[in-house]
Amino acid sequence: MALFFRPFASVAFALLLAGCQTSNESNFLPRDMAPSFATSDEQAWERLAELPWPQGGQRTYQTYDDARRVFWKKLYPEGGTELYCGVSFDGKRREAFAQALSIEHAYPADSIAETEPSCTNRTCSVTRVQRAMADMQNLWPAYLRVNSSRSKLRFGPVDDTTPRRFAAFCPSFERSAGRTAVVEPRDEVKGDLARSLIYMHFVYGLPLENAVNDRGLLLAWLKLDPPDTEELRRNAMIDQLQGTPNPLLMDAFIGFNGVAPWTSAMLTPLTQ
Repeated sequence: MALFFRPFASVAFALLLAGCQTSNESNFLPRDMAPSFATSDEQAWERLAELPWPQGGQRTYQTYDDARRVFWKKLYPEGGTELYCGVSFDGKRREAFAQALSIEHAYPADSIAETEPSCTNRTCSVTRVQRAMADMQNLWPAYLRVNSSRSKLRFGPVDDTTPRRFAAFCPSFERSAGRTAVVEPRDEVKGDLARSLIYMHFVYGLPLENAVNDRGLLLAWLKLDPPDTEELRRNAMIDQLQGTPNPLLMDAFIGFNGVAPWTSAMLTPLTQ
């Protein structure tokens, strides 16, 4: 499946905001004026499609190796938190369990490559595939063992009774087994991953069914886990590094009482 790019304009986004603020059916309205019903999934995806997604994707890093060379130094110079396990690490990548850290693709690298007819895995040399694999909006710090276990599995719900594979150092990592195996990330990063996958979908035309077993989950995760200060910091730094901020984390979008346009007005506002 060939990748595609959808053009958007800041002016159109501004008009969208203005129109939403005057509509009786818009969740952009102030909280005390917003409707009591939630936006439908279909309306939510229509609104998401109209956001000013970076046209053409990032062009700073030509390959994943280029991005990997600066990932830790530029994006996490003071350390951060491991994606699946929630364990803190310092600027030298030291953490409590002496586990090796690696870089995880939220949208799997092999799945990105498979959207190009001539490619089967991440070794694909097609420029647009390489640039998509190098996009830092899709890259996250993860334990190497956990990253390998996730591999290219899709995200989805996992039964709470499923045994934990890394209970000693990562009890929050949930992975089912068998042909239909999926991975369920911890609640604290479900919104982060949803925003990452939605970005990759609209910027690079990647089919969401290759990364999540039900795209409706992503809307639920957006509501469950709104952006926090660290996610905003990370997005601002990525904007500096490669010039492609995620519109889902733009001030004009999330600053409206902390309510994104697809959410119910009853959600808790973003706390800075």
